[in-house]
Amino acid sequence: MSGHDVRPPGRDEVMHWTDSERLELARILDDLIPRPSVKGPLRRRRLLVLVITGGGAILLGPWIAYLSSVLPPTESGGAWRTAWVGLDSALAVTLAVTAWLVWHRRSLALVGLAVSATLLIVDAWFDLCLSWGTSEQRGSIVTSCLINLPVSVYLITTIVTMLHRTFAVIQQLRGAPPESVSVWRQPVVTQSVQHR
Repeated sequence: MSGHDVRPPGRDEVMHWTDSERLELARILDDLIPRPSVKGPLRRRRLLVLVITGGGAILLGPWIAYLSSVLPPTESGGAWRTAWVGLDSALAVTLAVTAWLVWHRRSLALVGLAVSATLLIVDAWFDLCLSWGTSEQRGSIVTSCLINLPVSVYLITTIVTMLHRTFAVIQQLRGAPPESVSVWRQPVVTQSVQHR
């Protein structure tokens, strides 16, 4: 009898296995599922994300030092310097942590990318609102439109790309074609999947 003549265990049979036996089978199947290639566009995307996050964190250092020295401590009764330096410091730390997570190929990079994109949008919003009608308005529009918002969109599309690659593997483990469920309709992995 060849290996191809062996019938794989059915659902009812696997239901009678112990948890450790099912986990061992899951580990074996996970090892055998092909992963999407990390070549070409995906490799370039990862490198660009590293440049954006790591480079952004480095460039924000001198910018934060500059803001600390030129911004007035208060404006209209508020802690002006603290607000701006604090926001840019949070962005710098988030970008640095995200770069580390992407470099080490950690799943938590998704969180870092989401927080970074959000902080960039918040930074653009406050910069535009607080510079409106002042001499800094034009510069705020330019940096928001050419840096903050495009980078935010790129980081968000990177999140979707990472989720798509992850769900492609999950779909294969579920016995379905990798492209059978879109990212937008993918159920939460930690919840049980209804079998039809």
